[in-house]
Amino acid sequence: MFKVLLVSHGKLAESMLESAEMIVGPQQDIKTLCLNPEDTPEFFCGKISDILETWKDEDVMVLSDIRSGTPFNAAASLMQRFDFRHISGINLGMLIEVLIDREFLTAEEAGNTLMELAGQSILDVNTLLKD
Repeated sequence: MFKVLLVSHGKLAESMLESAEMIVGPQQDIKTLCLNPEDTPEFFCGKISDILETWKDEDVMVLSDIRSGTPFNAAASLMQRFDFRHISGINLGMLIEVLIDREFLTAEEAGNTLMELAGQSILDVNTLLKD
């Protein structure tokens, strides 16, 4: 089972994990890191680095909320020092997929699955109901 680090602006990471656990049950080997308004990018990057350092010999996936935001940039800047799969643009459905898949797949394989399913995670319900 690979480890998961969920990074976001505000409390999104914590709330997403809490919601996902309502559906798939309590999880182990997952951490959330939430960027607060007073946090500098350097401070936040250091917090991610500390977690990745403790997981340095593990299979790891980092999930960030949005491309080019501080959580994304901080995680991406650490990809030269640490080996992990990083997927950005995470939503609740994708997080649930990761939590289910990590029992059977590597972080790399689960990342590939997420990318295949990404287009299906957003749905125009009006169009769906018309069809």
